[in-house]
Amino acid sequence: MLLDNNYVSNMIVNKNDNKYIYTIVGKNIRRIRKEKGLTQSELADLIHYNVGTISNIENNSFQTFSLEFIYIISKELNIPLDEFFIETKEDTNKVSS
Repeated sequence: MLLDNNYVSNMIVNKNDNKYIYTIVGKNIRRIRKEKGLTQSELADLIHYNVGTISNIENNSFQTFSLEFIYIISKELNIPLDEFFIETKEDTNKVSS
């Protein structure tokens, strides 16, 4: 499923890179957080994580995180897990070969 998304960075994502999924999930965490009207600090407090962790994940500075982390956000925000794995049109347009 592809969605238009205004929260995508200008970074070129290489779909063949194993870290590609972290970029997609981080962008979707940011999108969902903003749709819920939450700041990074509010989300961090809600899920009992450090605000720096949220910032790093959203900005693709944090190279790995667990499925449990995504599950916790999903549960706390009442969002289906698959929402975090959606590729946007901008993502697929920015994929390098």
